Amino acid sequence: MRATQVVPFALLVLAVSCSSAQKVEDPSKPPPPDTTVEVRNLKTVDFNLFVYVMNGASRVRLGTVPAMSTRNFVIPHQTIRDTDRIRFRTETIGSDAVSDGDQELPVTAGEHLSLTIQ
Repeated sequence: MRATQVVPFALLVLAVSCSSAQKVEDPSKPPPPDTTVEVRNLKTVDFNLFVYVMNGASRVRLGTVPAMSTRNFVIPHQTIRDTDRIRFRTETIGSDAVSDGDQELPVTAGEHLSLTIQ
């Protein structure tokens, strides 16, 4: 490579690495309070439901809620850091359905949310 090709390439690599850097949290600050969601599955069929937190293009799997049960999940801090609304998606296991439903809720750090699957 010639020098005229190396410099633009190096600048491109530097720009990409800087733009993808994540925020480093200040270790002297206390961690933000846990934000939780209680998911009640009222479905009577014997299959599980996946619960996802949707935030922009990212999707975080929280866990599985079996039929006729209730589970509590902690929502990761980074998921709600830059938003005031969060969307939940439930998906069945072993079904042709891609999604059984979406629900969007307002959220602030430290809140306890409740979601019922009917």
